Amino acid sequence: MIWLASHLSLAFFAGISKITVFMSSESESTGVFDLLTWYETNKQKIFSVGTVAFGVGLILYVSNHFKTQAELDASNALFEARYRPATANSGEEPAPQDPAKLMGIASEHAGQAAAGRAILFAAQAFFEQGDYTQALEQFERYLAQHADSPLKGTAMYGRAACQEALERSAEAIEGYKSINLSFPNTYLAHQSNLAEAGLHEDAGEPALALALYDRVLLPTVSSRYTAEAGSRREALLKKHPELAPAEAEANDAEVAVEAQADQ
Repeated sequence: MIWLASHLSLAFFAGISKITVFMSSESESTGVFDLLTWYETNKQKIFSVGTVAFGVGLILYVSNHFKTQAELDASNALFEARYRPATANSGEEPAPQDPAKLMGIASEHAGQAAAGRAILFAAQAFFEQGDYTQALEQFERYLAQHADSPLKGTAMYGRAACQEALERSAEAIEGYKSINLSFPNTYLAHQSNLAEAGLHEDAGEPALALALYDRVLLPTVSSRYTAEAGSRREALLKKHPELAPAEAEANDAEVAVEAQADQ
């Protein structure tokens, strides 16, 4: 170890001495002498620093290796829990996810990224089974533990959907609004606008629902969402024709402004 550190140090000083070739012979001799003197005086420190640097590097390497292996183990466990081997009957419906097993993986591999994903999948499984209370608890658990995760928006949407399913409409509306503010112009925002509009319809607030449908009906929004928004908007206006005149007036005003601009 010391031998390696000394050779690295000598190589470094040899490189410095080459730079002095273009200097005068007197300056070169003085410079080399000063460097050698400094080296002899500080070589013990050089050896110590080289040893410490190697030790720190070794510790970091071993630590990173075990972290990587731990994440691989967690990912493999999650994969095995979610994807079962294909059965002889390829047309058979896949077995439902077992939320208890997914939560077990989250606990066993706590601290790994795959553990966070296991919490989300467990929440989804609870939701699909109709256990909205447990699903809500897991979505909130994920948000508390992974506030900076790129999957935060998905968990926020899941939380609002659970609140809606539990008939906690006011909380669900606030949740959908929060998603729209945090992730504007994304598929999560479009889904949230549609979901919130439905809640406003149920609450007897058609004007608010109409405004949300109009927010989705933009050229930049995917047809996957605009088609649903357009269909639901049309049905809403049939139920509430009193909203149509206001809409017609707005369209007339827009046409008038465009006509003035052309003159």
